[in-house]
Amino acid sequence: MSRLSERIQNFNNAYSLFDEMCKNYLADKQSNSNRLALTQSFEIVFELGWKVIKDYLKIKGVEVYTPKDVIKSAFSSEIIKNGQVWIDMLDSRNASSHEYNQDKVDKILEKISSEYYSELKIFRESEIFNG
Repeated sequence: MSRLSERIQNFNNAYSLFDEMCKNYLADKQSNSNRLALTQSFEIVFELGWKVIKDYLKIKGVEVYTPKDVIKSAFSSEIIKNGQVWIDMLDSRNASSHEYNQDKVDKILEKISSEYYSELKIFRESEIFNG
């Protein structure tokens, strides 16, 4: 199994868990366990997402290493359509581990369960997974 195939499989597994955690969070936004589970599942699926793109770009002859550079290259190569949402996801992923202000955490969770969820679903349906 190639590295890209393995990453895609891991992403799909993580996405399934992320999908379930989004549904749980939307059903009960006040549950601390739902909030934590959504945050953690998002961090994992996002991390795997940009690494899938990195491996895909490498196969295409593009060497990039940092998440931000991967996102920029993926956007310029039209692998992803909404580069700003991916940059926002990166920022939220970095902030989620270190944010203690409840209002800010709530805003991140709302973005994760709506905008980021939609973007990751679009990504999962992209050429990388179906090409």
